[in-house]
Amino acid sequence: MCRRFALDLDWDAVAARFAVDDDDVNADALPEPSYNIAPRQAIAVVARSRDGRHHLTGADWSLIPRWSMTDDLPYPTYNARVESIATKPTFADSTRSMRCIIPASGYYEWHGAKPFYFHAGDDNPSGMLSMAGLYSWWRVSASAPWRLTATIITCQAVGGPATVHDRMPLLVSPALCDAWLNPTIDGSALLPQVHAAGEPLSRALAFHEVAPLDGDGPGLIRPVIREEPLRLF
Repeated sequence: MCRRFALDLDWDAVAARFAVDDDDVNADALPEPSYNIAPRQAIAVVARSRDGRHHLTGADWSLIPRWSMTDDLPYPTYNARVESIATKPTFADSTRSMRCIIPASGYYEWHGAKPFYFHAGDDNPSGMLSMAGLYSWWRVSASAPWRLTATIITCQAVGGPATVHDRMPLLVSPALCDAWLNPTIDGSALLPQVHAAGEPLSRALAFHEVAPLDGDGPGLIRPVIREEPLRLF
C-alpha cells in the first residue's frame, strides 16, 4: 500500500511534462510542498477532459464514487488494487474513463516499524514519479459544489522494493501516459500493458531507511545512518 508520500515539484515542469497549457493549470487548488502527505489531504493530479485538454489541479486523496451518499466510507479508498479495480463498484467507473496520473517526489513504505523512502533512480533526472491513479467527482447534494477525489493504484512489489513491502504504487511509463489519460479508451483493456511497462520503472527505484515520520519537511527523507557497533576483539 501507499499511505504516505512526498510532493515537492516544480509545477511548471510538471505541466510541461504532460503538455498542460497554462490556462489548464489550477494553481490555487495545487497543494503546498509536503514530505508527509496523508490520505484525505490535498494532492495533485493530471487528467484529460473529454475535449482532449490536459489539466493539472488538486484533489482530495481518497476516492469517493459519485453514487456514494457520504464521503465517510466504511473502507479506505486512498489506494486501489490493480488486480480488482475493473470489477469493484467503487473503482470500476473510474477505471473505464476517469484515470489520472498522480505526480510525486517519492513515497514511503514500512518494513515492520521501519519506514523506507522510495524515489526515482539516477536514470530519472526529473525526480518525478508518475503514479497511476483514478479520480471521481463527488458532491453531497445537488446544491453542493463538486469535489475532485482520487486514489493511487497499487500493484505487487518487484525487485528491491519487494524486500521492504509486498505492495507499491503502479508507475506509468512515459510511452503509455497519453493512453492512460485518454478517457475514450477503456482502462480495463489498458491495465495489463500499463502494469507490464511499469515493472522496469519499479525495479529501478532507489530507496533507503528513514527515521519515523514526525512533522514535515525535507528532513523526513534523510537516510538513517547506522554505525557499526564498536568491536573490542
